[in-house]
Amino acid sequence: MPAPRPSLRDVAARAGVSVSLVSYALNGNGRVSDETRERILRAADDLGYRGNRHARMLRTGRGVDIGVVIRNLRNPFFLDGLTAMEERAREEGRAVLVTNSQYELKEQQDLLAHLAELGVGGIVIAPVGGSGPLRTWMTEHPGIGVVALNLDMGEVEAPPDEAAGQLSTINPDHRAAVKAAVSHFAGRGHRRLDFIAAPEESVADAVREQVFVTECRTAGIQGEILRSRLRSDAVAGLIEEELRRRVLDAAQPEHPCYLLNSDYLAAVVYGVAARLGLRVGQDVSVIGHDDLPTSALLDPGLTTIAFDRARFGLEALRLLREDRVEHIVLPVALRERGSVAELRISPSA
Repeated sequence: MPAPRPSLRDVAARAGVSVSLVSYALNGNGRVSDETRERILRAADDLGYRGNRHARMLRTGRGVDIGVVIRNLRNPFFLDGLTAMEERAREEGRAVLVTNSQYELKEQQDLLAHLAELGVGGIVIAPVGGSGPLRTWMTEHPGIGVVALNLDMGEVEAPPDEAAGQLSTINPDHRAAVKAAVSHFAGRGHRRLDFIAAPEESVADAVREQVFVTECRTAGIQGEILRSRLRSDAVAGLIEEELRRRVLDAAQPEHPCYLLNSDYLAAVVYGVAARLGLRVGQDVSVIGHDDLPTSALLDPGLTTIAFDRARFGLEALRLLREDRVEHIVLPVALRERGSVAELRISPSA
């Protein structure tokens, strides 16, 4: 006869803890210290214990798996966070189900509904359309924990109802990021700066725009917000039109400067400039955000905003596991490379 399958009681005995603590650790509920969780997971692994996920869903109406809704899976920024999240979730006996809203609000809401039907235990989302649609969905699904990425705290400081108050957020420090970028442009002599932003109905981190306007005014820079769907083809079309109008076809050519929300889209500026016979760092300047591994390999290297991308995923998983509501702001730093030209300003300028 085959040996009986190990039980929660067997895992508890092996780890030297109570059965309830084992259940908390394996199901991702309650507060269990990292050291104790590691000991329990190691004991379960040694014994070959596999929890009955279906039985737990019948008992609680909710699974242990995590649903993820990303705005744009083509953006490599999300990969580090997703990889860290998936690796840690696997250790906890969870699966991570990744979906892509493609910056479409209707698609986002459809995906949220689908994940709820699948019975996920929590959702991590990089939302579009601000917090309103997400809060409405949370009101209708109060049993599912939600962590929002890149939804600035300014959006959730005063939640209109109890369900919205349960929304956790994780952001890089948008204020510090924009301030550092504008200061860098100003310090190198630039007096006009364009911020490439999403259409108003799709904006999730409007605080960046607000800080951009304020910082440009403080630095004596003419700041403009140019709106585009944040997809490579749309941004490429916008940048090409801009460069032709302001540089190639202009009676008095300008030196355009662009601030973008991602290195993924900042790299698009390089491609468009090269196609038009222009050089980033000489004819046009650009700063990105995320400090992707490939950004230093561009020619010239991309000046960008760096932060711990993997921590996005790990913190999101922790908040869902511990059923905590927090608003986490990750520190940022400017990585200066060669993508911002230094302009020579005459004394009379």
